Amino acid sequence: MLRLIGGLLITGACLWTGWSRRRWYQRRRRTLSQICHGLARMEAELSNRETDTRQLLELLAAGTGAMAALCHRCRALLEHLDERPLSALWREAAEESRLPLREEELALVGRVGDILGCYGGQAQAMLLSLLRQELEGCLRDAREEERRQGRAVLLLGLTAGATLALLLA
Repeated sequence: MLRLIGGLLITGACLWTGWSRRRWYQRRRRTLSQICHGLARMEAELSNRETDTRQLLELLAAGTGAMAALCHRCRALLEHLDERPLSALWREAAEESRLPLREEELALVGRVGDILGCYGGQAQAMLLSLLRQELEGCLRDAREEERRQGRAVLLLGLTAGATLALLLA
């Protein structure tokens, strides 16, 4: 009986590991989608109204999702704007937000801080549009990877758990 319970616990732990990885793929896809939508909103605000950077961050921080959390954190860090540039504050906010992204995707998100407040509204909108297009490419890759790997990691976890349970029994 003890071996059966131990085997079930091992199988469950391995299955949970696979499930956690699958959830990470889903969170990554959702995060990239939210950031792309946030960048599109920034583009619209900058090209139509040439909104001030502080107001832009406040506007996006009022929403929900990854971009809202990122803008909220960056807005909180703006009190240190005299000591450090906005690009450093934005990168710090991105790192502190612990977004479920790959390193290269996080680097792309970090480039938003290099654009905001450095150029005129139209130029910022154009540069954000280019950056959004790159992130949309990452989003397509994330969707494909989630589709391919999502079930595979679950099956791998279940298989590994069952194999370990059989080996230890």
